[in-house]
Amino acid sequence: MATKILRNKRTFIILNEDLPDISENIFTHFEDNQALESGRKEAGRGTVTFFRDCRLDLVHKTYKRGGLIRKLVTSHYLWTGLTKTRAHIEFDGLKKMFDLGLPVPRPIAARIIRKGIFYRAELITQEIEKATTFGENLAAKNLSSDMLKELGLAIKSLHREGFMHPDLNIENILIGNSKKIFFLDFDQAQPLKQKEIQFGRDIERLRRSIKKFCLKNERDFPEREWHIVLETYGSNIL
Repeated sequence: MATKILRNKRTFIILNEDLPDISENIFTHFEDNQALESGRKEAGRGTVTFFRDCRLDLVHKTYKRGGLIRKLVTSHYLWTGLTKTRAHIEFDGLKKMFDLGLPVPRPIAARIIRKGIFYRAELITQEIEKATTFGENLAAKNLSSDMLKELGLAIKSLHREGFMHPDLNIENILIGNSKKIFFLDFDQAQPLKQKEIQFGRDIERLRRSIKKFCLKNERDFPEREWHIVLETYGSNIL
């Protein structure tokens, strides 16, 4: 996947050059356009908006801080260089993973706007058609064996190519058509050498996310379902 970076004063726009109809004008959708409110929702630390452009269904994300600092600063980050911004890291990581055929959404565009020593950032990816989160399926007790096996294989495919998910949780896993798994939110992801992969760290983070959901909803941890994920991850299918 080829990309290009456009710069206008203190604004940087990264574009997927494989899509010739996509231009920097794609971000004008999010400048005082109240018509998008119906497609906007909170997702993790960011805000996402679903929209359509150039005959594609797309998702726009604004980066927002988490934790206690969010009470003081919501969407601004310290500028330490373009390649260290969250949008650049995620776009570049998604590009590498998408080119490898890994289960991530296709990156479309990113925008980084610098203001003094701070910046704010946005990312646009292609929408995963008719997808639901792992959390939604967990809540509905809709975790089939095929879906769980697919999840184990999907995590394994990331690790085999030298990637770990920095925040693997039940809301960052999408289940699309035919129960295919996709992973979201790689704004802190960096490719690693194979020997640097710490097997189990992101899997353990996912386990804690499931356990937290179960405690909050007074449900037993799904031991049988979790065993299927681990068993499939440890298999020699890939």
